[in-house]
Amino acid sequence: MSTGAGVVEVLATQAVEHRERMLEPEVQRWARRAFIDWLGVCLGGSTGLPAQSLLAGLTPASGSSRVVGTGERLAAPVAAMINGAAAHTLELDDIYAPGLYHPGAPTVAAAFAEADRTDASFGRLLRAIAVGYEVGCRVAADLGPAHYAHWHTTGTAGALGSAAAAADLHDADADALANALSLAATMCGGLQQTFRSDAAGKPMHAGAAAQAGVVAAAAARGGLSGALDVLEGPAGLAVATGADTDWATCRAGWNEAPVLERITVKPYQCCGHAFAPIDGALALRAHVQGHEVQEIVVETYSTAVAVAGIAEPVSLAERRFSIPHLVAAALTHDSAARFEPGVEADEKLLAVARRVRLTAVPEFDERFPARRGARVAVVVDGERYVVDVPDRSGSPEKPLDDEQLGAKFVSASGRKSRADDLLAQLGAAAADTPVRELDLA
Repeated sequence: MSTGAGVVEVLATQAVEHRERMLEPEVQRWARRAFIDWLGVCLGGSTGLPAQSLLAGLTPASGSSRVVGTGERLAAPVAAMINGAAAHTLELDDIYAPGLYHPGAPTVAAAFAEADRTDASFGRLLRAIAVGYEVGCRVAADLGPAHYAHWHTTGTAGALGSAAAAADLHDADADALANALSLAATMCGGLQQTFRSDAAGKPMHAGAAAQAGVVAAAAARGGLSGALDVLEGPAGLAVATGADTDWATCRAGWNEAPVLERITVKPYQCCGHAFAPIDGALALRAHVQGHEVQEIVVETYSTAVAVAGIAEPVSLAERRFSIPHLVAAALTHDSAARFEPGVEADEKLLAVARRVRLTAVPEFDERFPARRGARVAVVVDGERYVVDVPDRSGSPEKPLDDEQLGAKFVSASGRKSRADDLLAQLGAAAADTPVRELDLA
């Protein structure tokens, strides 16, 4: 490969060169965890909007790929879209912090739809997931905060991660994979404004990215070529979406630990920017119970304030993006903790939420986006209590263990009667088990 190769060519070459590494036991273990986490939140999201809206509105013809939780089998691109949207619906899907990116919802949806269609083995599905995460997370990291200011990286980088996963299931060579990535890039999208309002369209970003990846991989497999400078060109993705990048992460070698080891698994059903403030509030609960809270100060990074700073939320969607509401809920309601949906605002919660003062400080901005921290202070009966949270729960620095991941699966999936059986099946599935034999209903 020449030094002047396009970014998608570099990514494709690295993916092909490191493909077999993704079958190593430790990488497969992390990929299995990612699949379990994805399946749990996908099952939970499959019963609501937009998954049910898509099924009703499209009236799609039958196919070979399962729509999780519904019993339907549809064409792979449609199944990928619905599953990708369902996996992002509960706001419980995983995060790659350096990229401000939710890799699992689109990437696993695309890989699962294509694995179902081609009757791939479970091990090959896990390899495709690992490859897709590597590509998507690298693109997301290079797009960075400037891109995220107006674009939802899950819908943009997610399309490339999905294309890499779908193409890997066909052992695509470097040329075919580069074309798949290029075609996915020109089909990607997802606007921040969608989730800065009381709208239900945000999960469609993940769904559309998964669908774009499956379609792009198929088109490249059929001989369609893409612009190999689509990311870095003078009218490419970076310029078009405000990303100030030299694509250093994408151009770097894949010699460090797999990116799957650096994924945040969500412990709370809300925007990830609120996790550290919630952690702090939960740590201060004992000082609040039975007392009047006079003041609450939350210091964190600027993006958290901009994205999750809704002061007076009026809907569930807005409550999930309101640090004042979520901190107040964590201080006053048991159900705010862990995997339960955000509680509605009663008078007690509203009174506490109005006392939250949210502010951005350089200390946390300097560590963002790789590290997401906060400081929470409460004044109760004239006494001030402070908790520093340098890293949020679920992050690589404070990961969920397998038992906690299983508890999340049980709660998020909504399949309490058989969640344990599903977990046992996924834990025991051998690498050569056909994906179609997994009973995931």
